[in-house]
Amino acid sequence: MADNLVIVESPAKAKTIQRYLGDGFEVLASYGHIRDLPRSDFAVEVDGGGGCHLTYVVPDGSKRHVSALRKAAKDATVWLAPDLDREGEAIAWHIADELGLDVATTHRVTFDSITKEAITAAFDQPRTLDVALVDAQQARRAVDRIVGYRLSPVLWRTVSSGISAGRVQSVALRLIVDREDEIRAFDPQEYWDFDATLADVDNAADTYDARLYSVGDQRLAKPQDIEKAEDNDDKLAKLLLLGDEDTANGLAARARERSYTVAEVRRTEAKQRPKAPFTTSTLQQDAANRLGFSAARTMRAAQQLYEGMRIDGEEVGLITYMRTDSVNLSSQALGEIANLVEEKFGDRYTLDKPRVYSRKAKGAQEAHEAIRPTSAFRSPDQIASALKPDQRKLYDLIWKRTIATQMADAIKDRVSADVVCDQDEFTFRVTGQVLKFDGFIKVYTNWRDPDADDDESPEAEALPAIEEGQALDLAELLANQHFTTPPPRFTEATLVKTLEAEGIGRPSTYASIIQTLVNREYVRLESRRFFPTALGEVVVVFLKNHFTEIVDVGFTSRMEETLDEIAAGDEQWCRTVTRFLEEVDTWVDERKPERPREPLHVPADCPTCGAPMERVFSGKSSQWFASCSRWPDCDGTLPLNEDGTVGEPEPEPEPDPNVVCELDGGLMIPREGKYGLFFGCQNYPKCKGIRNVQNRAVYRDAEGEVKAFRSPTDPDGSFMELRKSRYGKPFLGSTGYPDDQFAIWSVPLSHPCPECGAPLRKPPKNRKVPTVICAGPTMEHVFEADEFELPEVTTMEVVSGVEAYDPELGGQPLSEPEDYPPPPSLTYVDERKPKPKGKGKKKAAKKKPAKKKAAKKA
Repeated sequence: MADNLVIVESPAKAKTIQRYLGDGFEVLASYGHIRDLPRSDFAVEVDGGGGCHLTYVVPDGSKRHVSALRKAAKDATVWLAPDLDREGEAIAWHIADELGLDVATTHRVTFDSITKEAITAAFDQPRTLDVALVDAQQARRAVDRIVGYRLSPVLWRTVSSGISAGRVQSVALRLIVDREDEIRAFDPQEYWDFDATLADVDNAADTYDARLYSVGDQRLAKPQDIEKAEDNDDKLAKLLLLGDEDTANGLAARARERSYTVAEVRRTEAKQRPKAPFTTSTLQQDAANRLGFSAARTMRAAQQLYEGMRIDGEEVGLITYMRTDSVNLSSQALGEIANLVEEKFGDRYTLDKPRVYSRKAKGAQEAHEAIRPTSAFRSPDQIASALKPDQRKLYDLIWKRTIATQMADAIKDRVSADVVCDQDEFTFRVTGQVLKFDGFIKVYTNWRDPDADDDESPEAEALPAIEEGQALDLAELLANQHFTTPPPRFTEATLVKTLEAEGIGRPSTYASIIQTLVNREYVRLESRRFFPTALGEVVVVFLKNHFTEIVDVGFTSRMEETLDEIAAGDEQWCRTVTRFLEEVDTWVDERKPERPREPLHVPADCPTCGAPMERVFSGKSSQWFASCSRWPDCDGTLPLNEDGTVGEPEPEPEPDPNVVCELDGGLMIPREGKYGLFFGCQNYPKCKGIRNVQNRAVYRDAEGEVKAFRSPTDPDGSFMELRKSRYGKPFLGSTGYPDDQFAIWSVPLSHPCPECGAPLRKPPKNRKVPTVICAGPTMEHVFEADEFELPEVTTMEVVSGVEAYDPELGGQPLSEPEDYPPPPSLTYVDERKPKPKGKGKKKAAKKKPAKKKAAKKA
């Protein structure tokens, strides 16, 4: 056993570090957190003196790992080496506490890359546990637990069971729901602009593309420009909005009558700077935009690159720590990148001194490095064969972005010319730009958001050759009608960007926040855009009405700032937890929440009494419906369409004269339930008789009569119906279950066995000759078929137990299948002997050679 025990979170990380430390060290993994708050208990205790305590348990899945760590730590010097963030510090503290180590003296080592140099440097300078970081993580867990365990039961009682509130997830959900409300309420506004083609008077072949820039002293504006200038009368007076076709056509007619001259030409040089190295959030955004990765997929691949891959026969970490909000690069990394750029691209692409970036996001912490390759000289092409597709794509993105940060600016030549008419009434603007020097663009291009309102000219092959004083004709003028569009729905990239800008959560939590919203079906992703579900909307509506602080962006951001203060040692975590718990308990005690009743998006009147209707959430169906505002005096309701308009009332189904209730003799009505269609007594709720609808397996015999498959083990009583297992797999089971347990765990063929009438199994694909076997209990009959692809069984919905209507089918058919497949062409082969009951013959045990006692004695 080694004298030194190093404990990390993951086995992949342990394997890489073990190679660097050598024989004197044993590296073991804790497999993540070894302790957690119990699911069944609140686990947050506070006392009147300002103290607090969280109760932790070791989950069943972690007990064997804890035992292994405890055994290995018995006679060894322990080094705690989980990740360098708050989460990693908390893991280290839990390990120390559970193993009975002295927190004040136990070695704690951190490193932001898994390379030999970084590991050696970390073990040369160990520290002790940072209790302030641990306190900040405990405070985060406590306030999250308070929100979830105090407010979720209120949601269960008032809205619907099984839904929950979260301190950060609810704010993220509100952003998505509020955006959907903006889109619903959006009123498109019309506006017009003009594209023109100007031609040289002396040479009509020389043409220039232009846009109408201004009319007199007023610049042509969009509705967004008017909205921004509403509070400034001077700015507003200088803007012109063309809001209808008549005005636009009148202006165009005047413009066509004028002659034009180039009044001013401006030629400039513009520099474009590369973006900063990746942080966690910007990596998630860029991977979403360029690669289509979800935040969780990005972090999974990044974790694998950080923990180490096998390159040229050894394990090596390929990127620095991937949970960071810093844009700093170490001096060593800067020197290496500068050498690479000079060697690979030449002096023109190098910088005189390293480019330094700073962060603007709320709560940014600059203590660690940005995400970068551990070696700039390890290019994506060199290691591509050692990486999986996701790893390769992400490493390529990180490498290119990092190298680009230390390359020269891109340079563009731009020209802008104002063309005015003889009376200065109209000004057209000709613009253009060309790339003069690619600089960093040679490696990495900045992403342009397709949803952004960007008027920048596209790059051209050459600048327009236009000179001041040049006379031009208006060769063509096109009036363009536009309508304003609502704000776009969030993508993962834009949601992460907004969360970071508002200071909601931390980079390491964004992936889990998004995953929680999707898993709980509060949102759905369509075409990479977030749409709130009815369930998500009602959670936000309820919290906004009764617990507005929980979904308030400012409140959540201030809590993040408080947690940062705890991490810095400037605030006591117990005081924060106690104060927050008292505040939430006061909300729950004093406020009297009710089921949300919201105005309709499109107003409508009650079909019963004519009063206005409201939007109400049904916990049973998890959907909104329209309810009379006079409820409970009026119980008028209408369904709601997806666009918020009310639908037509569903007609009450008529009783079926062929289906009679066996309890009171009344007719029965078809209804939809949780498990599909069924028939209920028309005298409900006085009579609660029901009849189930079964999906019977049927076929048409040689005489053309429709018959149902019978269970081979109960041929006179039970039928066969198509069902689905709990895993969603279709199979054929007996209607007599549980008394008759015969089942076929696949969908059989369309016709029964010609010999015994039992269903026939499909021919296995691995046979040389298509072979069909009878599915009876003994599987006696075997047939050869002409092909493998044979028609599957036909099904028919039948109301069970209505024998008088169709005894052959055991009930009343609801609909006749359109057609029945013809019987497959089968050739009888032989008759198998019935299989013996049990597991078959036991294999003869191999006799062990007798041990020679004489040899032992010798």
